[in-house]
Amino acid sequence: MECLEGHSITPACARSELDLKVIIMSRNKAKTKKTKVIENLYLYEFIDEDAILPDTITVMVQGSRALLIDTAYPEYAEHVKKDLEEQGISVEIIILSHYHSDHVSGCAVFTPCEIYAGEHFEHSYNNCRIWEPGYTYVKPQHLIKDGDSLSFGDFELEFLYAPGHSPCGVITKITERIVHIGDLIMMSKNNRAVLPFIADGGNFAGHIQSLELLKKIEPEIVVVPHGGRIENKENIEKEIEDRIYYLEQTSSAMGTLPLPACLKENISAYDHLEFHDTNLTRLF
Repeated sequence: MECLEGHSITPACARSELDLKVIIMSRNKAKTKKTKVIENLYLYEFIDEDAILPDTITVMVQGSRALLIDTAYPEYAEHVKKDLEEQGISVEIIILSHYHSDHVSGCAVFTPCEIYAGEHFEHSYNNCRIWEPGYTYVKPQHLIKDGDSLSFGDFELEFLYAPGHSPCGVITKITERIVHIGDLIMMSKNNRAVLPFIADGGNFAGHIQSLELLKKIEPEIVVVPHGGRIENKENIEKEIEDRIYYLEQTSSAMGTLPLPACLKENISAYDHLEFHDTNLTRLF
């Protein structure tokens, strides 16, 4: 069975009702930080000490209208909705970087609105209903194909197909220099590198290809749903190369190399080494 929420080791079906209540209570106590990236572009970051990874909801505002990229969990989505409503802003559009519960389960908080997701979302959508059946999953009305674009006021968004972590991954070019990359790169709560995670339906080759695509874009800022953002071309390229190295070393050796030999930096520089065990199962 796929790992819980695409990232942890305990299967979702093993969670009791009490477990879920504790998790929800913990999320309601999460530390929240709102950051302005550029005019009308904001990141809402949520750090729950009991969670595996931090979560980020990206918000673009045009007058009284908002467009979101990912919604995280309902508890976090409610926080964003309340903050926007207090400013007289309502959410009209949601873009999903990929269909995993930690990115999409908050969609129900904002319905009715227009939801866009990668055209290959069905596989992950069906898995989510098994992994995390306690949430309401809303199907997108619009399917994104490679090269599609969307106008939202002053923002001209461009979408690029980016599989690997999942089969329905989408890179969103927010501006020429700012790119939302889904879970192609993840950072921990301590802003440390997190190993790539190949979820069910994803694969090593696709992940490498998507990172190579990201490298060609040469963004100045990448928004990561787990970790907020990475700035500076040099820092971004370093993080990209780090993930490519791990994926290539692991896949070319068909998982026979010890983990330290698959890492570009010392193993102590990485968080969530447990992801490697799941990744090895994707090789066969």
